[in-house]
Amino acid sequence: MTRPGTGSWWWCRVRGTDGEPDRLYEVESDRYPDGATVELLAEAARLQVGDDAICTALIDPDGRVLRLEVSPRWAPTAPPIWFGELRESTATPPAVVLLAFTEAGRSAGELLDEAALRDVPVSSADQLGALRWYPATGETDQLYVQPQWRRRHVAASLLAAGELLSVARGWPRFWADGQRTELGEQARNARTWSRRTAELTHLHPPMTPDSPA
Repeated sequence: MTRPGTGSWWWCRVRGTDGEPDRLYEVESDRYPDGATVELLAEAARLQVGDDAICTALIDPDGRVLRLEVSPRWAPTAPPIWFGELRESTATPPAVVLLAFTEAGRSAGELLDEAALRDVPVSSADQLGALRWYPATGETDQLYVQPQWRRRHVAASLLAAGELLSVARGWPRFWADGQRTELGEQARNARTWSRRTAELTHLHPPMTPDSPA
């Protein structure tokens, strides 16, 4: 098992008995080159992925991503997180926002679209955090975690789940430019995420007033 933050990021697509993909693993290890996607049968995937999965996407027969299950190895102090997805199709360029929630009657790993999210008794105040990116290019635009949930691996969970969702849909993997907050710079330097971010060029003020983030 690779220690978190030390290996390459690659993806393992597993096909079901019908020949269609039924899950996609996001893996951190040095078994394959960074950015590689491999297709394996279930038993081979179990052996080669082992305990190095960062996140697992469960996919239905129509190719829809149903769940994004973040590994406790990657986010050991995170609460049981489920996700809501918003599409900003009228934005320029179009963007996707992944919201992190906990509890509210949903199981960890569930992924709800905007319509399903309306049926859950949560509001913006209940969000643990949010990640926004541009699916056309893979550029991450904003990452925010509520102050009371910081240092609980919520940001790490959002990044892992968001990138896996992007790759599962055939969109580009994530990258970021050199603009971020002080806390964003700390997070960037703590993991192998730094390989796909530019060096700091502009330090933004904290997103939360009177906060170091």
